[in-house]
Amino acid sequence: MLLQKLKIRPISLLTFNLLLAIWLGVFLNIAFYEKLQSLTPYTGIKAGLFVAASVLVVVALYNFIFQLFNWKWTAKPIAIALVFIGGFASYAVSTLGVLITSDQVQNLMQTDMAEARDTWSWHLVVWTLGMTVLPIIAILMVKLKSEPIVGQLLKKVIASVVSLAMVGGLLFVFYVDFAAIFRENRDLKGMISPQNMIASFASYYKKKAPKENLPLVTYGEDATMQKTDASKLPKLMVLVVGETARAENFSLNGYSKNTNPKLSKQDIINFSQVSSCGTATAVSVPCMFSGMPREDYDESLANHREGLLDIAKRAGYQVTWIDNNSGCKGTCDRVEEFKIPEPIQKKWCKDEECFDDILIDSLKAYLATIPKDDTRPHLVVLHQMGSHGPAYYKRVPPQYKV
Repeated sequence: MLLQKLKIRPISLLTFNLLLAIWLGVFLNIAFYEKLQSLTPYTGIKAGLFVAASVLVVVALYNFIFQLFNWKWTAKPIAIALVFIGGFASYAVSTLGVLITSDQVQNLMQTDMAEARDTWSWHLVVWTLGMTVLPIIAILMVKLKSEPIVGQLLKKVIASVVSLAMVGGLLFVFYVDFAAIFRENRDLKGMISPQNMIASFASYYKKKAPKENLPLVTYGEDATMQKTDASKLPKLMVLVVGETARAENFSLNGYSKNTNPKLSKQDIINFSQVSSCGTATAVSVPCMFSGMPREDYDESLANHREGLLDIAKRAGYQVTWIDNNSGCKGTCDRVEEFKIPEPIQKKWCKDEECFDDILIDSLKAYLATIPKDDTRPHLVVLHQMGSHGPAYYKRVPPQYKV
């Protein structure tokens, strides 16, 4: 009834595929073309021609793919799925500056509602309406013509040949430029939506998704604890795991701004030549406890091999993890996790997020539970929220802001 009122004319599948290719290839990838333009050695008309050629290559490639998979009964479901996926992928690239990789998919799979809510904004609402909801409504409203299968196949073959010829011809003309740019910037493909999201999900499930029922690999079985004087109190070690931070922004390492005013007054040892395996908690935390050097870190092995906490536990330590971040990412699966008492949570938490002060009170509460006759040494890990993104401004109480 709505279609009749609006008098929307049916279109051919060929036209539908081309319009979809243009929408995905052009409007969802403006940030990608802007990045290409900044990387090209050309200026003026030459730079414009190179960017125009890049747009045509992406559109033609998508159009070729649609000739293979989009038929009258599959075109709309596929188009809706791609517009939905591509819309949000494009938002992440264009607005948040995120390259869509398997690491980002891993973050997505392991996030929680509080963390996800930090990315919500009115900009996201407007973007979703304009780049996702309205195009999907248009797809639902459009009507595809009924065409003879032979004629449709002929059109698909012609469209496929033309698309491939365009891709091949433009890549041949600009081969030196494309090769140089993509060789030096391999992560550029993470900006092309929606293929970035589809390829990254496939890569995640192939390489990073936790495998079930893998045997636990023992590690550090020769570790033993040194004998201590039985008359002395048992050892208590507190290990604080902070959020990944740039060493270059530490005044302890020579940064001009005084970013470590209190640490600099302590009798500390500062290791200035240390690199994290990644900026995401899901990568950096398992790596730092795995015993593997950064260059040789094997994430799939770390997922089912013992780490530092397992070794300490087997050597005789009572190991306890207290968390104020997004979890230990498998690192503390085989040790005790201290449940923070509700009164302490009410004191330091708001909207499902807590200030790191909660760890101080939690540590005191945990220590109070240790029996006086407990002679075991204790290792307590405090996992900070720190400067965890993306809403950095929420991480520090007003009285601590400088």
